[in-house]
Amino acid sequence: MAASWLRALKSENKSDNTIRIYANAVNSFARFLLDQDAGYRPVADEEGTPGRPAPSELDEVHREHVQAYIAATIARTSPANAHQHFRALKTFFNWLTDEEEIDRTPMRTMKPPTVTENEVPVIPEADLVKLFRACKGKTYADRRDTAILLLFLDTGVRLSELTDRKVVDLDLDLMVLRVLGKKDKWRSVPFGRTAATALDRYLRAAAKHKGKALEEDMWLWWGDRGQKMHRFTIWGVGTMLKRRCAEAEIDPIHPHQFRHTFAHLWKVNGGNEDDLMRITGWSSRQMLSRYASSAGAERARSAHARLSPADRLG
Repeated sequence: MAASWLRALKSENKSDNTIRIYANAVNSFARFLLDQDAGYRPVADEEGTPGRPAPSELDEVHREHVQAYIAATIARTSPANAHQHFRALKTFFNWLTDEEEIDRTPMRTMKPPTVTENEVPVIPEADLVKLFRACKGKTYADRRDTAILLLFLDTGVRLSELTDRKVVDLDLDLMVLRVLGKKDKWRSVPFGRTAATALDRYLRAAAKHKGKALEEDMWLWWGDRGQKMHRFTIWGVGTMLKRRCAEAEIDPIHPHQFRHTFAHLWKVNGGNEDDLMRITGWSSRQMLSRYASSAGAERARSAHARLSPADRLG
């Protein structure tokens, strides 16, 4: 049923990243129910009534099973990740109901887990200098990694938005990258001259490494290991960033920190908020406030240094 659901999502033209997230959630839930050692275990209530056993049929999946999975996901990962899985499973069970595979969804009265907003730290400038120094070189991997990291810093794009790109999505003359964001919305993201130069060098290095120029319908990013070049996936980018941080001798950086750093630097330098929302693909100012909260105290101190009433009074 999960395979049928994913095919239905593809027919609805859902993005590769959306399908990947949904597939991970439903497959993880299935493993949780089927794993007798580390998965679902019935828990008796306070009155001693035994919990529901693991389901053997699809229509036996109960709210109790989903609740146990969400609780386990929170403990294993984070409330934010559990919230994402909750939304994916809710969509899955709604589809099963629409397809008349089950009479009603077990999640009809469930509420998503509460997600506490934690400020994501921006990347210190000193760490950025060390990171790009670690990528300094003329090898194919150096050219590729520099281009990827500069795009992250200069655009604030999400990991999947950067990685799931074809060559045709990149325009070096206009200096824009066409990306597919959330809710399957396309947008053109601008980048600067430094990133454009790095991208041009990467494309030339990729042509030499691959033995031919990258064509428009080919993936933009390629690995550097093995006799045959393979597409560079989100996991490859994550592994690369982890390795480069180790080489630079700095604390590990998550790709999403570049998004927060971009928003922070944009506001520090007096960037327009409407432009920031358009570049990042945010549709609500709530997201603007959420991302701008990172290093907000630093911006407040800088603003006060310029606008101090006592200092202006002289």
